[in-house]
Amino acid sequence: MLKKLFKMNSSIAIEEFVTIRITGPYSLLKLGPNYAAFRSGDHIIEAVGEELIVETLSEEIAVLSFDFITSVSVKEIRDGQEDYDL
Repeated sequence: MLKKLFKMNSSIAIEEFVTIRITGPYSLLKLGPNYAAFRSGDHIIEAVGEELIVETLSEEIAVLSFDFITSVSVKEIRDGQEDYDL
């Protein structure tokens, strides 16, 4: 019930270059042994690394850890642009 009273802003954090934390509303688009893709608002977040471990996937928090991250990208989806291609 508190979630309805206090709306969370979306954010992404990279911790110690091995953990990615997404806070706020998101949807999981794609998940594999060494990659993950999420949508948060009008943005697509893609992360690639070695040995992905999903620590948390809850309604408004996602925490993913890798042995090491090789790339992270954030792309804006503009009006009229196609959604993420699965």
